[in-house]
Amino acid sequence: MTEQATDEPETAEDETDSERSPTPHRGQRQRQTAEDRKDKLIGYLEIGALAALALLGLVALFGAYSSALSAIDTWIAREYQSIFETVFNLVVLGLVGVGISVLVRRRFED
Repeated sequence: MTEQATDEPETAEDETDSERSPTPHRGQRQRQTAEDRKDKLIGYLEIGALAALALLGLVALFGAYSSALSAIDTWIAREYQSIFETVFNLVVLGLVGVGISVLVRRRFED
């Protein structure tokens, strides 16, 4: 009915049970850490590449737009200029979109 209180320290058997839990060896932990660092580095590189491609696409879009406008004004008849400008802009935007989508899929693929 009453519990007996003992002042005995925990037995060695209790301590060995907690020590028996599977822990990786030092070499395995270092390999896991190296793999984690490698994965993080690859992730950062992919995000950096995504940002660089987005910036490059933006710069290319403005530069190509102004150059294409000049070329279209020179070589294309007045009534077809807006069509050529639109097609050119869509092609550049499509290429940038493909590059970004490849990187996003690669980065966030589970």
